[in-house]
Amino acid sequence: MDNSAYYEVVKETVKQLNNIMNVSLSDRIKDAVKKALGRSVRTKDPLFWHAGMLMVGLVSALEYLEKVDDAKEIRDEIKASLEEHVDLWFRKTAGKVGFVDDALAGFALVRAYEITGNEKFREAADAVKTYIGNAGRDAEGAILYNSGRSGNIFVDGIGQVSMFMAACGDDSFDGNKQLRLFYKYGMDEESGLCYHGYELKKADNDDRIAADRNDSSKNGYVSDKKGILCWGRAFGWLIMGASVNAALGKADEESFSQFRSLCEAALKYQRADGGWSWQLQALDGHIDLSATGMIAYALGYAVNNDVFGEADLPDKIRAALKKAKECIYAHTKSGIVTDSLSSCDDFAVHYQTYGNYPWGQGAALAAFSVIN
Repeated sequence: MDNSAYYEVVKETVKQLNNIMNVSLSDRIKDAVKKALGRSVRTKDPLFWHAGMLMVGLVSALEYLEKVDDAKEIRDEIKASLEEHVDLWFRKTAGKVGFVDDALAGFALVRAYEITGNEKFREAADAVKTYIGNAGRDAEGAILYNSGRSGNIFVDGIGQVSMFMAACGDDSFDGNKQLRLFYKYGMDEESGLCYHGYELKKADNDDRIAADRNDSSKNGYVSDKKGILCWGRAFGWLIMGASVNAALGKADEESFSQFRSLCEAALKYQRADGGWSWQLQALDGHIDLSATGMIAYALGYAVNNDVFGEADLPDKIRAALKKAKECIYAHTKSGIVTDSLSSCDDFAVHYQTYGNYPWGQGAALAAFSVIN
């Protein structure tokens, strides 16, 4: 992919972040219908993960473009877009964070501050840090996705929080614990792949078999695993969290071993065209460019930070990334990344609608930026 094509993706991502809170009348009507049907609708939170993924893509591009001559103009566009979006967030929320998902934007804000020194990014990241520090947790200490509404642990939240915890520099956070708990309670024992989430439930007195399972806790809870096995973006969230945790030197021995296993699974289930499917093992199923971008970003981020040393795994990953880059480029038209799976309404609720969405656009740019 030449720089002109890469710049097209950057400019489209800037455009999408600048306009993500501008909702047309027709889209507002569609949201009203969806809400009446009990389906999820767009949020009013400017830091929600949709914007967060665009921000991760732009910060990744900014980091890459710091090393490119004659890229000052486009770097300035990225910085301006990020700053304007943070200003918008301050105006709309008075600096209050309200969702675990905001940890993804928090990760981007930490990186943006490290690159630019802009205090607005640090202030916003600090607000995310305060929220995550006070977020509700389950009986074992995993961060709840919707505290007060359910006891569900979503891999989305675990991946996002792990990225932020690794980057924010607060030693009171333990991203390894968040990852370790998901590895214990949210994985399929036979395949070693992840579910979308789980909920710890108190084992009944008669449930002796369940209490003896590998995913039982010392407190007498058992894991009720939820969602389909290895939804593509679920795997993407987990491997992104594990990658950043390892790349920033936070992974303990257990976490690093699990991360290697995730990398090997990613290589195993890469499609012939270089992408990853909406459900990881469904190699003949529909490609999902959001999952593809997330997985490629995680692999590239780790390799670029020399996580694996002299092992043979980096060479295999680089070969996979070359194919992934070609695949993403093939699904990109005039800077617009196509063929991303639409939003997920709940566990195992995946409408098979594909197109351009901010989570696919941002993930693809992040991937391009670490592969370039």
